[in-house]
Amino acid sequence: MPRRSSIPVFFGLLLFFTMLEGVVFPSEPAPGRHFRYKLTSRGFAVGELKTVLAPVSYQGGRAIHFHSNLAIDADFIFFKRKGHHREEALVTSQGTVSYRKHGEENGKATSVEATLEGDTFRFRIEEGGGVRLVAVPRSRYDYTTMDCPETALQREGETREVRLLDMEHATVVTRHFRMVRSEEMDVAGRRILCKVVDFSDPNNRCRRWVTSDERGVLIVRQDGSGKGGTYSLRLVALNES
Repeated sequence: MPRRSSIPVFFGLLLFFTMLEGVVFPSEPAPGRHFRYKLTSRGFAVGELKTVLAPVSYQGGRAIHFHSNLAIDADFIFFKRKGHHREEALVTSQGTVSYRKHGEENGKATSVEATLEGDTFRFRIEEGGGVRLVAVPRSRYDYTTMDCPETALQREGETREVRLLDMEHATVVTRHFRMVRSEEMDVAGRRILCKVVDFSDPNNRCRRWVTSDERGVLIVRQDGSGKGGTYSLRLVALNES
C-alpha cells in the first residue's frame, strides 16, 4: 500500500527568478499549464494545490519555471492539520538548477533555498529557529525530486533504481520505481492515458499516475500517507495557454 509521502515535493517535473541571473520571466500572468488539485483524506476534502508550469529563457536556452501553492485546513477528531506551502523550481534540459520552498504548518515555519553552483547544489535550510548549510556534489545524484525519471518506464512490471537528491531534505536517497500498469484517467471530461507507478525511498512511498508530452510532465493523481494519515491528491482542472 502507498504510504508516507511529502505532498509539497511530489512534482517531479521540472527557482526562483531572484536567485538566478539570466532568467527572464514574463511580467504578465505566465503562459503555460495551470493545474488545480483536490486533496482528500479518508474521504474528506482537506486542502487544495495550485501549480503553474511556464516556459522561460535561461542562459540562452529554454527552461521550465515550476510554481505551486498548497493550502491545508483539516480539523477532525482523527486528523488535525493546518498550513500552507509555496514551492518554486527552475528546471532545464540538464535538470534542476534551483529550488525554493517556504511553508508553515501548525504554527511551525520552514524554509529551504538551493542553487546549483558549478558542480554542487548548495542548500540553506531554516527550521526550528536554526539554520543549516548543506552542499551536495552533482556527482552524488542522478536526478532530483523535481525531475520525473519514472516517465521512462515502458512496460508493466519494469523497475528502475536511481540516486535522487531530495530537495526538501537536502539528502541523497535511493528511489525504487516499478511500473504497475497503464490507465486512462478522467480530468474534467478529458481522458488522459497515464502510467501508474509505485515508488519508494527512505522519505516517501506512494503510487503516482503520470504522463508526459512535449510540454513536460503531468501528474494526474498521487496516493500515499504521511504523519497525518492517508491522503489522495487528484487533478481536477487543467488549463493550457
